[in-house]
Amino acid sequence: MAMPMRELLDTLDAQCLDYQAMYRHGLVQRDCLRGDDLKKLNATAVHMRALMDRVRTRQVRMPADLAQLEREHPEVGRRTQCLRRRIQAVLDLRDESDCAARRLLDDTRRQLHQVGTARRASRGYRRQPPPQVARFVDVR
Repeated sequence: MAMPMRELLDTLDAQCLDYQAMYRHGLVQRDCLRGDDLKKLNATAVHMRALMDRVRTRQVRMPADLAQLEREHPEVGRRTQCLRRRIQAVLDLRDESDCAARRLLDDTRRQLHQVGTARRASRGYRRQPPPQVARFVDVR
């Protein structure tokens, strides 16, 4: 059964709004990664997953012939173009966040390596071996 035109337009508008909200949450996530704020990053990830679930739920209900509807109905075409731009912006931001996450991971690895090196070094300084007892005694 085909989706009524008004419902399709409303669905496309809702998708655009949710992708815009995903972009805003993505900005916060990127900044959290850059600032090493993992608590806030976790909180925004919860919101992002909820938005993604809503988008997926709507996507399943969209007609399979959306490309044809775009050509036949200019309103559908305008909304899908808007949707494409928003999706591309989210993807670009995801790439930026991915780079920030890799930098954070690399920094963490370096810090862990330094801690491991410091532990090994400090173990070497903990106990000095006892001085050897003289084996030869000079008895003059």
